[in-house]
Amino acid sequence: MHAVVRGVSGSTRTAARLLAFAASLAFVYATPGDSDRSRGISAQAAQSDFRIMNKIFAEAHATAFRHIGTAEAPVLFDDKKHISIREFVLRVLAHYRGLHVDHTGLGFSPELIEELGLKSALFPFPLKFIGGRAFVDCEYLELRPGAELLQVNGQPIAQILERLDAAAGLKDEAGRWNDYRIGEGFSFVYFMANGPVAEWKLQVKSGNKLKEILVNTETAEVSPFVPRKSTLRPQHGQPLFTMYNPSLKAAYLAINTFMPTGNQLDSIESWHNHLNLLHQESRAKGVENLIIDLRTNRGGVMLFSAAAATWFITKPVADRSRSSARSRILPYKQYAQAVNGMASTEAMLRDTEKHLQKSFADKMTDGYFETRSTEARFLELTPVQQAHAFKKVYILTGPATYSAAVNFARLVRLGNSNAVIVGEETGSPGDGHSAEILLTYKLPASGLLFEIPLVRVAFAPVVAGQKPARGLMPDIVIAENAADFVSGKDTALLAVSDLLEKK
Repeated sequence: MHAVVRGVSGSTRTAARLLAFAASLAFVYATPGDSDRSRGISAQAAQSDFRIMNKIFAEAHATAFRHIGTAEAPVLFDDKKHISIREFVLRVLAHYRGLHVDHTGLGFSPELIEELGLKSALFPFPLKFIGGRAFVDCEYLELRPGAELLQVNGQPIAQILERLDAAAGLKDEAGRWNDYRIGEGFSFVYFMANGPVAEWKLQVKSGNKLKEILVNTETAEVSPFVPRKSTLRPQHGQPLFTMYNPSLKAAYLAINTFMPTGNQLDSIESWHNHLNLLHQESRAKGVENLIIDLRTNRGGVMLFSAAAATWFITKPVADRSRSSARSRILPYKQYAQAVNGMASTEAMLRDTEKHLQKSFADKMTDGYFETRSTEARFLELTPVQQAHAFKKVYILTGPATYSAAVNFARLVRLGNSNAVIVGEETGSPGDGHSAEILLTYKLPASGLLFEIPLVRVAFAPVVAGQKPARGLMPDIVIAENAADFVSGKDTALLAVSDLLEKK
């Protein structure tokens, strides 16, 4: 089993992490005979679901265990006979507020969205948040990319964000808005804070003009859910994207995932083949500078990221990262729906348990099963001899850079004194994360999907100056700004181009 890292992570509060899962859900696990939950579930059933969730946290999650322990879950649902699904989620979010866990998600399956009638009751289009300001990130009706959204149903964006923060904890510990997470999960967080809405009165500012736009999601003939404009750019539309700039003697490589992508990037050998071609062409073109863009890379297989890093290091790196697990047996596997995003089978769950037992020690140490020498640990990374010698390597990172992508950036930064990280703090921590095996459960009464990692990974060594639980920090801070987003400019890429022109 590969050490697969997938999902949502970071250093903000657990409530925001949990709810962000709802918007990123891409799989359907329908169970025949599910009862209609549009009127809610009994308080007893709600408490039962919460008890299962809390037990999974305590028994399976290496980070959460110290916070939760083995005590019985508190009673959260004893004041009403029936609890709506929305209220269930809100109370769970409030209970876990302040608990730090990575790659954890609580969200609605597509069939639950259908059952609750939410297809036409959620905010209809994607937004981009920069510094607490909201911008349209699509083309829809009269809306154009970059138009600033000022009000929704008469409420200013600033007030909306404060309301969302009260419901789900969207600010980080420093009181800053976690803009990427708001944008990814805005529709669902808005629903949690305000309930279902079908008619949307929007005030937008496009240029110097104010517009009032009315959108009714119940009567829309065409689905109002539209793709993000910012993710439709060519460099982010495929796993790997390369282009060259002869005048700057530069190559640009976007690595958008470390997940297996069919026949293209599904093995260590395929990664080496692709990167070998990049280096050969760069040598032929006389390229001196390389830009590696990780800003939309949500992670993937740790071993893939380590193998890729060997092409960009100039000195050996002895990776001594360690991992630990709370359990070597899957808790509540009767409710398991998926492992690492793939629909689970009895054989897959059995193989997962075998992996836990083979890869982690037989005895606990300080409450955890420590790693044996597993596949993505205790690696001796050596530079690839046939690699082209780039004089400078710029690694672009941002709040959407997670997990295996952070591992890649860490290894290259440690192994190449000419590597510079440019952009913004990564979404997941630079000193490790909880991931590797992500298990998705379906809570039996509520029908909610609950995703949680089973393994805690601690990076070693870390980049100098790395702060605990904080993202990997850039050497050169280039924050995305509203003016560039509105005009369609790439702030970080332009900044690196300016650096190269001045050389």
